[in-house]
Amino acid sequence: MKSQAHEIMHKDLTAVTEKDRVEDALHVLYNQRLTGLPVVKDDWVLIGFLSETDILQAAFPTYLEFLAQSSFLDSSEGSLVDRLASVANRTVGELMNAHPCYVEPTASLVTVADMMIRKRIKRLPVVENGRLIGIIDRGAFFEHMMEKRTHDGNG
Repeated sequence: MKSQAHEIMHKDLTAVTEKDRVEDALHVLYNQRLTGLPVVKDDWVLIGFLSETDILQAAFPTYLEFLAQSSFLDSSEGSLVDRLASVANRTVGELMNAHPCYVEPTASLVTVADMMIRKRIKRLPVVENGRLIGIIDRGAFFEHMMEKRTHDGNG
């Protein structure tokens, strides 16, 4: 029988709400060594996803801003720190991806791998009836593959 998403997902969920401050989300990301967090509302309904990349993109100037701001060239590290500080005071809802990728619990692992590769996703929410029920990270995916290989006698 082929493995499905629900078999490898983590059920111990860490999530934030759209009203949380980005600074609080950063603390969760750092303390739990995560690369992104699902954003939920009441009853664990998935409404978005906030990644480290979303936060960095909000803090780092675009190419045009970079060219237009000679002051950024003079003290780029100090300016970036200031920009990160200002981003930290914003809400998660302002920076989150409001159209997150996710899979159903019955999705095949081929579907999971395909989505992670095509969308460059490190943590993939598992959603059933609109509610977040788990998350699959790349580590869990590879751990399952290695265990399956060993169990099947190919290792």
